[in-house]
Amino acid sequence: MRKILIGMTILLLTLSACAPKAQPTGQSLLPNEDSYPNESYPNTSYPNGDNPAPQLPVDLTPAQRAALAALSETLNLPADQIKLISTEAVTWPDGCLGVTRMGMMCTQAVVDGFRIILEAEGKQYEYHTNQDGSAVVQAVLSTSSSAVEEMVRDQLASNLGIDKDKISIVSDEAVEFPDSCLGVAMENIMCAQMVTPGRIIVLEYAGVQYEYHVSEDGSTIQPATLALTWRRDGGIAGFCDSITVFLSGEIYGNQCKSQPNESMKTFAEILSVKERQQFADWMKKYGQVKIDASDPQGVSDRMTVTLAFYGAGSRTSVTKPDQEALLLWAQTVFQKLYS
Repeated sequence: MRKILIGMTILLLTLSACAPKAQPTGQSLLPNEDSYPNESYPNTSYPNGDNPAPQLPVDLTPAQRAALAALSETLNLPADQIKLISTEAVTWPDGCLGVTRMGMMCTQAVVDGFRIILEAEGKQYEYHTNQDGSAVVQAVLSTSSSAVEEMVRDQLASNLGIDKDKISIVSDEAVEFPDSCLGVAMENIMCAQMVTPGRIIVLEYAGVQYEYHVSEDGSTIQPATLALTWRRDGGIAGFCDSITVFLSGEIYGNQCKSQPNESMKTFAEILSVKERQQFADWMKKYGQVKIDASDPQGVSDRMTVTLAFYGAGSRTSVTKPDQEALLLWAQTVFQKLYS
């Protein structure tokens, strides 16, 4: 009997030695030390030179996962190297989740969501999301005064098509604006009535000053030197068109008959040199003037056309030819906004 047991033991050991080694049931998501026998285990380098798709922790909310995935993609960094610092429930004042920049048009409906702070490689990042994480946008967590000034100079130079180095900073003052629009009212734009810390930055180019209102973190840059507004309503065609023009070159349009309803472009994008020079000449010549080119009261399908001009000149009475030229200029700009 003992000989039989010894024989069986020897047989089992022989079969075990010949059996193949057990293989893992699934492929590892991250490399290990065995993948790099001749060097230390790297944090961000992979054999094929690319990072794998983010492997997100399963215990995060959809909004947190969206923010983490966005930063992972932005930095080309594995998700396990990003740390969640904080999540704060916030009601954003607009469809842009409180982060608006040049050329962005935002729906004016409040959006419930979150402010999420992440950290990667010793630096913190702020993300704004809606509740389910289907909308996520990065905000500027903190920006130095000089960095914001450079952002504003860049915007003015781009708007006007001029050399940035010729733009000087006149003043930079910390203020508290009374609303989310940074104290700049625009037609058809609703502003959340909330105190918003920020700065008023005044620039100068060729003897002309340009005022900007900027949020504290530089995420919103709002022109503040209004130059012209124009509106056309009614008529047989049922017009409902308007433009708002800022001295610094931003032009905002609004209309209700077709998509898109809103549009934003700049002097450099749509105005010829001749059109820009004509506008500059009017700014030097006229002060604040208003033009009403509406049909007389009582006219069937009456159309109203009004224009307000905010120049730096001394004349407050516009000649008939200049009235017609200003109205044509505004109408042409509106058409270019939607062409």
